[in-house]
Amino acid sequence: MSDNIFDRLAELLSSSDSVNWELAAELGSSVAGADAGLPPESEAHWHEYVETARHFVSDLPGFRSAPDIAIRLGDRRQWTAANVRGFEYLATPLAEKLGQDPANPMGPLFSILVGMQVGSMVGSLSHRVMGNFEAPLPALAKGELWFVPPNIIEFSADHGLDQKQVDLWVALNELIHASILAMPGTSQKLRKVISTYMQGLELNPEALRIDPMAAGFDPEELGRIVEDPTFLTDLFTGTHQQEDLAEIQAFVAVIEGYPAYVLSSLDPHLLPELPALQEAIDRRRATPSAGEQFLQRLLGIELEGPLRRQAVELFGEIDRRWGPESIDRIWASEHGFPLASELEDPVAWAARVLLS
Repeated sequence: MSDNIFDRLAELLSSSDSVNWELAAELGSSVAGADAGLPPESEAHWHEYVETARHFVSDLPGFRSAPDIAIRLGDRRQWTAANVRGFEYLATPLAEKLGQDPANPMGPLFSILVGMQVGSMVGSLSHRVMGNFEAPLPALAKGELWFVPPNIIEFSADHGLDQKQVDLWVALNELIHASILAMPGTSQKLRKVISTYMQGLELNPEALRIDPMAAGFDPEELGRIVEDPTFLTDLFTGTHQQEDLAEIQAFVAVIEGYPAYVLSSLDPHLLPELPALQEAIDRRRATPSAGEQFLQRLLGIELEGPLRRQAVELFGEIDRRWGPESIDRIWASEHGFPLASELEDPVAWAARVLLS
């Protein structure tokens, strides 16, 4: 972190926002690193691949492509700048929860600390994400498809995969993911499970490690804190955390499982390297990046691979038993999303959603 951030502490303390987004963007840009540049003709290339992807999936079960989604591409720094505010649904209730006690000596700093941690998290994520579909929790973008060509090219080279196949796979995943997020029930459900989780947390004052009002307080301590996502986790206790976390995990499983289910429905000749691609992604997920670990530990959220497979199987069962139009009910409202207990019980989901 550059020294000028600490030089500006007094100015930042006067911020009226619950999260200091200016600082989040600045730190995120710093963590993302220098501009990497984009390959020539990138814009035309990705427009072509998105249109191809849209054509392939337009008639598949339960898929409804969102119209008029803007196509954006950039390097790691540009992705960070565009998406740091996409985690407002996570950061704002967290900061408000932390700052609700006026007697807490850390109160004036929570806006800064949450901004610093979110900025560091998004900047770290930028080093590996190929698009918005890869963030462990989604950035709620403004109706955009995002591609990070430097990371896509690196992924292809690291795993010895055909670049055209990788590009098509990325375009398909990003289109499906963005279309899911554009459905009315998706953002409603995400905000609800995060809000429920936050409401169940209780501040643990004994876990505070620093007192900004204490004599000899060292501002450099903030730099050490921002590198430790468990600092915020340790501030909380709560009796219903596991149940609430299970619903967050189920949400993530559903929005990650659906693209995998849709792609498995494609003619295998359209994407012959799909098995190799999926194997590479599974290996990659087995070793989360620093940014992914940061997000997972920030609130104690562990994102579990087996739940993704359960979600894929759930979509298959819904399609087989009740038809592809039944999948639309999942996205229609927050009520349609499968609960954690329903990932392995399609009949329970149908009884709650289709018969209500």
